[in-house]
Amino acid sequence: MLPPLHAVCVLSALTCVSAVTMETVVGHVGTKVMLPCRTGAGKQGGVEVCWGRGKPSLFTCHNAVINSAAARITYRKSQRYSVSASSSSLSIFHSQPSDSGFYHCRVQVPGLFNDQTFTVHLIILSSPRSVAVTENTELSDGDLNAPHTTTGHIAQEAGSDITGDDTTQPVVALVQSAEQQVNVLQTFVGNTVRASSLVFIPALLLTAAYRVWRSKQEAKRRPDQSEKEEESSAV
Repeated sequence: MLPPLHAVCVLSALTCVSAVTMETVVGHVGTKVMLPCRTGAGKQGGVEVCWGRGKPSLFTCHNAVINSAAARITYRKSQRYSVSASSSSLSIFHSQPSDSGFYHCRVQVPGLFNDQTFTVHLIILSSPRSVAVTENTELSDGDLNAPHTTTGHIAQEAGSDITGDDTTQPVVALVQSAEQQVNVLQTFVGNTVRASSLVFIPALLLTAAYRVWRSKQEAKRRPDQSEKEEESSAV
């Protein structure tokens, strides 16, 4: 059974992930692609923002590609990466097939566990395609088993970029499958449980140390009490 503090942290984590959205961006080899950072704090000026590849870690960006603080770049893995000072979005110039994969932005907000993260799945196509699909779904914590429904449109184009602009703009699709959301939920809860254990384990060790110290003090008092009893009986 979890202690009260631990249980509260887990319940808070479940509340925070009541609605999770993963965004997919599709672009072409050699073009510029832009990955949005859809967080409330990401549009504020003077915040620290980092972009990394793979799943976000608990405190920092995993496998960071670029970091910025107050509109100033503090780390850049390659000159192909650029971050917007106004929206915290990531731009990748001259995209390559190896750029495909999961990216995450982390906006560092003052306070414990206040950082905001957003995950983007980037797909780089080797040649232009003629189909563009946009989907938008939402899943709450109350309908994880509900049927997956989408609304979208299909646009046909020939001989041009997938969005009609052959320079920079990719196709953006909001994708939220039940499997993705469950994985994100499990990851978030796991990270929160590990974070709360940082508080629970030291408290448990301090409690155990206090009990050991108290038992030693009681053991020292017992011989003194027995000696006093012997002296009183002798008198």
